[in-house]
Amino acid sequence: MAQDASTDTSEERRSHTGEDLRALTRKVLTVAASVIRILTVVFAAILVIHVILAVAGANPANGITIFFSDLANNLTLGIGDLFLPASESLKIILNFGLAAVVWIVIGIVVSKLLNAIAP
Repeated sequence: MAQDASTDTSEERRSHTGEDLRALTRKVLTVAASVIRILTVVFAAILVIHVILAVAGANPANGITIFFSDLANNLTLGIGDLFLPASESLKIILNFGLAAVVWIVIGIVVSKLLNAIAP
């Protein structure tokens, strides 16, 4: 009898440990999905701010404009010069706007994948 009780307790512990591990994994993946979604939205926002500043004719020597321009150039995912129209404004809108859309899509896809594989 005593042995049966200890066996039950051991099995219950393993069961709880498995449930706890699944809950922890689910929580970690959910938090990771949220962090990725937030980061990709921030990246897209930086690109959009750069587009607005550039198209609106902000002073290119201003610190804020330089700050967003430098950040945006690092976030283009290699498509910063994909389109080369004659208009500089159109070039910025197309290239940096497309990069912003790509960041949003990446965020949505990766966060959905992480949520889907969460147990």
